[in-house]
Amino acid sequence: MKKLIRFFCILLVLSFLPLYHFAALAQETDGIVRVLLTKLNLTDTVSLSLDGSYTLNGISFQRGSDLTISCKTGTLMVYYEGMALDAGKSLTLQRHAAEDGKENGLRFSGLYELHPGDLVLSIYNGSLRAVLHTPVEEYLLGVVPYEMSDSFPLEALKAQAVTARTYALRKAGSSSDYDLVDNTNDQAYMGLKAENVNAARAVQETKGICGVYQGKLAECFYSASNGGQTELVHHVWKGGDYGYFRMTDDPYDLENPESVVMQASLPKSISGDNQLGSLKTYIYDSIHEPLAAKGFDMEQPFRVTGIEHIEMTTPMFTDSPSKMMTEARFTFQVKGQRFEEAEEELSIFSLTDTSTPAPSADSAVSSVPATASVTISVPAFDVLENALSLSINATDNELISVRETDDGFVFESRRYGHGVGMSQRGAQWMAGQYGKTFRDILSFYYPGMALTTYTYTHTLPDALSTQFLATPGPPATPTPRPTAMALQSTPSPRESVVEVTNIGVNSYLNLRSKNSTTSGVLQQLFYGQKLYVTEDLGDWLKVRLDNVEGYVMKEFVNPVE
Repeated sequence: MKKLIRFFCILLVLSFLPLYHFAALAQETDGIVRVLLTKLNLTDTVSLSLDGSYTLNGISFQRGSDLTISCKTGTLMVYYEGMALDAGKSLTLQRHAAEDGKENGLRFSGLYELHPGDLVLSIYNGSLRAVLHTPVEEYLLGVVPYEMSDSFPLEALKAQAVTARTYALRKAGSSSDYDLVDNTNDQAYMGLKAENVNAARAVQETKGICGVYQGKLAECFYSASNGGQTELVHHVWKGGDYGYFRMTDDPYDLENPESVVMQASLPKSISGDNQLGSLKTYIYDSIHEPLAAKGFDMEQPFRVTGIEHIEMTTPMFTDSPSKMMTEARFTFQVKGQRFEEAEEELSIFSLTDTSTPAPSADSAVSSVPATASVTISVPAFDVLENALSLSINATDNELISVRETDDGFVFESRRYGHGVGMSQRGAQWMAGQYGKTFRDILSFYYPGMALTTYTYTHTLPDALSTQFLATPGPPATPTPRPTAMALQSTPSPRESVVEVTNIGVNSYLNLRSKNSTTSGVLQQLFYGQKLYVTEDLGDWLKVRLDNVEGYVMKEFVNPVE
C-alpha cells in the first residue's frame, strides 16, 4: 500500500513539471536531412559514379558503376553500359547497406568528394535538380571541415559539429522537397573527403548532441568572426524567442590573429589634400558651415592642415551596450582667412573736420590669416567605410574602432558575418590557446542553451545480393586522388607562373569567376596545378589555364621559377 501511495505521489509531482524536461531526456528522429545541391551547377546532363550500393526502379548496380543521366528530351533518360531507361520526370537512386569500412555514396562528374545518401533527381527549367537525402551524421562530415577547417583544434570542431547538427535537424522536415541548401544560405556542404580525419572525429565524439531551449531545438547561428562582440538576434533578424543569446564582449575573437581585420590610417599632419584620400570631398564640403560660423571668409581659400582628434560615436543600437558605431567625429585644424574689423586711426584733425566721411562697413573689415579647430561627424556607413576601404560584409554591420598613434590615427574594421552566436575564430582561440572544451565554447556563445542527445531511427535497406546486380562489374578499387592538368600553352612575357601548393594534397582550390569568395566556381584546381598569372589584384590573382580564365586567392599558391 505504501508503494502504491508513493507511486501516485510521484505521478502527481511529475504532472506539474514542464514538459520540455522530459523531451530533453530521450529525443528521437529519423536523422535524415534533404540537401539541395546547388554548387554542382548542374546542366541538362550529369555523370554519376556509384561508389556504393544503389538501386534504381528495381535495378541493382555494381559498386563502381557509371551512369549518365540527361533531361534533354524533357524526361530523365538514364544511360548505362549501352542501355537506356526513361525514368520519367523524377527518379530516386536508393542507397542500401554496405560492408563496414567501404565507401557508400556517389560522385558527380568525376569529382573527388563523396555524397552519401539517396539521390532524388528532377527537372527544373530545363536543367537537372539534385536533392540528397542523407543521414545528418554523414551530412556533417561534409559540413564541419568546410565551415571551419580540419586543422582547427578538436574541441572547436566539436562545437561546430553540435551547432551544425542542431541547425540542420531544426530545419529537417520542411514543407518543401528539401530542408537545406549546400551554400552559405544555410551551411556550406561540400561532400566527404577521407583526409578530413579531425572533423570526422569531432562528429563521431559528439554524435547526436544538439542544443535545446525550452524543449525545442535551438537556432545555433554562427559566423566566421564577430569582431570582438556577439550580436543580438533581433538586431539582424526579427521575431522569435532567442533568450539563449546574449550580447557580450568576446576577447577570444579579438585576440585571434586570424580574425578578419581591415585597417586604414590617416596622419595627424596634413601636408597635402591627397593624404585625406577619398574623404577629401566630404570633409571640405562639411567644414564650410562651421568655418563660416567662426567668422572665416569663405570666398577665400582654406586648407585642412592637421587632424587633432578622432573618435567613433553614436551606437547603432541603444537597447544594448553595442560597439557598432555609426559616426566618426573628426576635429580638424584648418587654415584660412578670417574677417577682422580694422582699427580706426584717430587724429587731431578728425576731431574737428566734419567734412571727412565715415568709413564704410566694407572698409572697416578685412580678411587676415587665421587657424581654427573644426569638428564634424562623418557617417561610418557608408562614407568612412567606403572611402577607407574598411568594408568586410555586404551589409553595414562592421565594428569600426580608431586608435591614436604618435603620428596619426588607425582605423580598424572587424566582424566577418552577422556576429550572432558562435564565432568560429573565437572558438578556435578558446580551444587552441585556452584549452576550453566544446561545452565551454557553447556555454559562452549560447549561455541560455542546454544540450541533449538525439537517437536516430533511420536504417538503410538491406545490402544487395550479387545475383541481383545488373552486371557483375570489376572489383572495387579506391578512388584515386585527382591530379593536376598539364598546361599545353606557354606563358607570355608579361605572365608569371604559380602553383597550387598551400592546400591539402587531396584537397582543391576554387577557380572563381570574380575576385570574391561569393562568386561562382568555374573549376576545381587540385594540388600541384600550375597557373599563368595575368594580373595581380592584391589578395587575388587573375589566372588562366589553357581553356579558362578566372580568379584564385593568392595565399593558396606559390610562384614557380
